[in-house]
Amino acid sequence: MAQQRLRLTITVQDGVTKKPVSGASVFIAETKAGAKADSLGNALINHAPGVLTVYVSAVGYIRGRETIVLDFNKRIVYALQPRSTDLEEVDVRATREDQNIRTVQMGQIQLSMPELKRMPVVLGEPDILKALALQAGVTTAGEGAGGFNVRGGRSDQNLVLVDGAPLFNTSHLLGFYTNINPDLVQDVSLSKGAFSAQYGGRVSSLLLMSTRNGNKDGWRLSGGVSPVSVRAVVDGPITRRLTLLAGGRIAFPNYLLQVFPSPSVKNSRAFFYDANLKLTYTPDERNTIALSAYRSQDNFRFPGDTLYGWNSQVLTGRWSYLVQPNLQLNLTALYSGYHLNVDGVKPGLTFRFASYIEQREGKADLFYTLRQKYKVQVGANGILYQIQTGDVQPTGENSSINPQRTAPEHGRELGAYVNTEWELTPKISFQAGLRCSAFALLGARTVYDYAPNGPRSPETVTDSARYGSGQAVQTYGGLEPRLALRVQVATHTAVKASAGRTRQYVNLISNTTAITPLDFWKLSDRYVPPQIADQVSLGVFQNLRDNAFEVSVEGYYKRLQNQIEYRYGANLILNPTLETALLQAAGRAYGVEFGVSSNKGRLTGQLNYTYARSLVSVQTPYDELRINNGAYYPSYIDRPHTLNVQARWAMSHNWSFSANFVYYTGVPATYPDGQYTYNGEPVQDYSRRNADRIPDYHRLDVAFSKDTRFNKAQRRYGIWTLGVYNVYAHKNPYSIYFTRFNQRTEAYRLSVFGTLIPSIAYNFYF
Repeated sequence: MAQQRLRLTITVQDGVTKKPVSGASVFIAETKAGAKADSLGNALINHAPGVLTVYVSAVGYIRGRETIVLDFNKRIVYALQPRSTDLEEVDVRATREDQNIRTVQMGQIQLSMPELKRMPVVLGEPDILKALALQAGVTTAGEGAGGFNVRGGRSDQNLVLVDGAPLFNTSHLLGFYTNINPDLVQDVSLSKGAFSAQYGGRVSSLLLMSTRNGNKDGWRLSGGVSPVSVRAVVDGPITRRLTLLAGGRIAFPNYLLQVFPSPSVKNSRAFFYDANLKLTYTPDERNTIALSAYRSQDNFRFPGDTLYGWNSQVLTGRWSYLVQPNLQLNLTALYSGYHLNVDGVKPGLTFRFASYIEQREGKADLFYTLRQKYKVQVGANGILYQIQTGDVQPTGENSSINPQRTAPEHGRELGAYVNTEWELTPKISFQAGLRCSAFALLGARTVYDYAPNGPRSPETVTDSARYGSGQAVQTYGGLEPRLALRVQVATHTAVKASAGRTRQYVNLISNTTAITPLDFWKLSDRYVPPQIADQVSLGVFQNLRDNAFEVSVEGYYKRLQNQIEYRYGANLILNPTLETALLQAAGRAYGVEFGVSSNKGRLTGQLNYTYARSLVSVQTPYDELRINNGAYYPSYIDRPHTLNVQARWAMSHNWSFSANFVYYTGVPATYPDGQYTYNGEPVQDYSRRNADRIPDYHRLDVAFSKDTRFNKAQRRYGIWTLGVYNVYAHKNPYSIYFTRFNQRTEAYRLSVFGTLIPSIAYNFYF
């Protein structure tokens, strides 16, 4: 008679965060049986009854040992303790050292939060987006510019999620800082290529940021002080099953702005704050309920008479239910909003301009894992959009401003997906997914018809149609396939390929190279079809010297449809016929990214070089609307050459030294190439868009850090960081502008940070 076999399920969790530890090893000493934990932290072993000695281990954790009496089907939860008991000193990714070789995903960047806080950054404030901009394929429009660009994509083409909710604005202080407090963040992951079919709505990249859960074992306090801000985070257990994480940051940069050489910066006034709250409730081992809230506020006053204010609010509720050890259901409801106010305070011309975007979403996701080698995800979501592109109202009794308001926009987006990952053999695995999305622009709305034989303009309106509230005005949709393949050609070498299509139904309207307060969001409509991107990529990844060094080469090609470009002299603000100012364009981006990183030893760091192009073409039958005669020309984010070097040296007595060097090609610009006379006045002539470039950018930053701990188990300690940004005080130009002076055209260079900037920061943990 065959011996009875019982099921032993061990769920492996991080002893600090209580999150699953995927890939953990479970080993039974008596019979040498073992298993690997899946993405939910579950390891399943069928074994004969008896007294078992079970060992549990994972990279970055202290090996655990447990004696178990197996007399019936049993499920236990085992908490692995990090090698350092303090969260800030642990790489919480819980991934293998050779993760870049073993996983099917490519084009991914994961940040280490401990290293982020030791990097030399402007004014001493740790910054997530500034750290991402040091990676291959990621750039920004320049110093003091909001947003970021990935592989030739524009800033609005990045899907940025915080605990699953989108952020429509990612920067404080007009781009100087990321608007998420790094002290609250546990994981940061950026996907530059074909990301999972679980996500949609943007055509360039996916940035996932998740905040920490509150500590279950006791209350903790951490934070930091820098020249511009004060940060504080508190977390701990309210009850045995309910934890709290709360944090905030407030800034006071006015006195520092006065030291910058740029008049537009030194005479400005600014203020911002942000705050996070997270409650996590675990009524039992199968259920987890989390509620996350976020709010930020910025105020900025340029020299003159205008005050800008903008804020973001995010609220997310999530229920996770472990149906079976290998089957999990997640239900999520969220709200995200971004609001802008511009106040004019000039006597007699006082006004308030407002615009906003709001998103309400519900989604369900089901995750199934079969013996760690086959994973399936299915899900669906629904989104409601509400957008106000512009509303200006006079303020005060003596204002001569006339009220004006554009019609609000309403939209509905539905999506469903299936995503699979299958390890065919230990050396071959693939990921395949299919997403289906459908979008509808909803009324109430008036849609104009234009004369068919000429460019759209307010003067060529021939008719209009009125749609009632909730009525479908325009619909779009389609399939979005995703595919990725990994082939391990040697023990430490893998070749990966990926391809995917994405669609985007919301667009940021801006005629500047960087995100500004006056940019606004717009939904796709009859004249603005959704953006579509098709991207293919191929890469080779190799690890050397027991994973101490990582070498990678990735190439990509991206084709974009329905990009938004602008007519010369376009009027965007409060334009009731905005479609007359917009042009439909095609885009293409391609490049090669080369990277080398050192992960072990006293000297660590990375070097990456990127050759990349981003081109756009406006092709129209009307000569007066063609840009550069319809030929492809460099987009405003085209940077052929980018070099980033990072290094960190671990010194004695808990001191460390870090340095960053950055070089990239100057962004395209349009310079006047002549002049003509109109009504007796000289007028500058601009014949070709983006035919010139501002000078190249380069910068060196350094920092020294001192950790006050005597050992890694010490829970109360501080980290001092002394840094210098732009060590050799290079006056990197942000833009070049031209003015007329004494019958001559003269060029002027605008630099945001035209000098070196020393800083000191202190982070504390209690």
